[in-house]
Amino acid sequence: MPLGLIQQEIAVSDLQVGMYVSRLDRPWLETPYLVEGVLVRSQADIEELARHCSRVWVDREKSAPEALARLPRQTGGGPETGNPVVAGEAAQFRGMAVYRDQCVMEAELPAAREARAVAARVLEQIRAGMERSPGVRIEAAREASEALRESVERNPDALLLLARLQDSGDALYGRCLNVAVHLLALGRHLGLNRAELSLLGLGGLLMDIGKMQLPPALLVRGARLSPEQRRELQRHVEYGEVILQRSHAIPEEVREIVAQHHEREDGRGYPRGLVANQISAYARMAAIVDSYEELLTGSSLVETPYEALVELREGGRWGLNSALVDQFSHCVGLFPVGSLVELDSGEVAIVLSHRRAQRFMPRVMRILDPSHRPYPDPRELDLADRDPASEGARRQIRRSLPPGAYGVDPARYYL
Repeated sequence: MPLGLIQQEIAVSDLQVGMYVSRLDRPWLETPYLVEGVLVRSQADIEELARHCSRVWVDREKSAPEALARLPRQTGGGPETGNPVVAGEAAQFRGMAVYRDQCVMEAELPAAREARAVAARVLEQIRAGMERSPGVRIEAAREASEALRESVERNPDALLLLARLQDSGDALYGRCLNVAVHLLALGRHLGLNRAELSLLGLGGLLMDIGKMQLPPALLVRGARLSPEQRRELQRHVEYGEVILQRSHAIPEEVREIVAQHHEREDGRGYPRGLVANQISAYARMAAIVDSYEELLTGSSLVETPYEALVELREGGRWGLNSALVDQFSHCVGLFPVGSLVELDSGEVAIVLSHRRAQRFMPRVMRILDPSHRPYPDPRELDLADRDPASEGARRQIRRSLPPGAYGVDPARYYL
């Protein structure tokens, strides 16, 4: 059934007890609700929702039949399909495709590992080939990006887990792979079609190709650069454009990602100082993913993925599209796959996979007990289920932990 027939937009004042609210007219992250979805159980619930928004979307399949009888008549527009983004500004990013996980994360993990390995080999071939001819063999790059796309389509959590836990052995390759994976996951979340995902994956892999022509010292994580060195680092965009000009059959959308991923909505980006709609939609998505990776790997501002997402949303200096930042936050979740978290029980766990609609309730692997001693056998728990070890209580995430907290290496437990 198309989502437009499942979800109906109404005013909060039209809500009835028994209705299930699946979306708000503002991001869930800006509200006190811990899950993305609210069953209205009382008039107090309606009053609470009214304090945070004026319009909501009601899920017909999850609402009580007697409550649906009081829904206002739906008018205009026809059905809405795909994975919709927030209204208004983000409408231009909306896709029509609907994706469902084809397998669980564990089943997809072997294919995800292979796809990541193929992509890493292609990046190495590109770097080696530049010594002979400064161009890109598009066939090999496309083969690598397609392997990543296919895995993300089946279940994005596998590659997202590897992005956080697997060390590629080369900082630049790792950055390219992680950007491609997160761009593909964001495109899937937005409902972009297969051809669009292919462009995003290829653009993500090639986005920083110009850095292959920079001195390695400029690419060291956390290195303090002089103003002159910073200007040279920024020239990687120019170098990337030149490389693609010497390559054959590079799609224009991919060229735009390479040329514009450091442009910003407010015109303070580089190299051309473009603003807002002068920047392609794909490049605006790439700017968010690139900034996220920069925060996690090259910045002292944050220690955890949660802090990185909060910084992107609240740090105006990043100059990113706010509607897309919200969607990226929903895509990866405030506690992304591969994150280390502490539960309200005091246990330490790794986030393994997410529900697409309730990302505050991921499936986790508990690896340390409440006294922070290792469990002999790590224990999986779906936070949407009741914990049989705690008299049926539901466990919640208390906080995100930085990598290495309590001496834990998540990769050791799961890779």
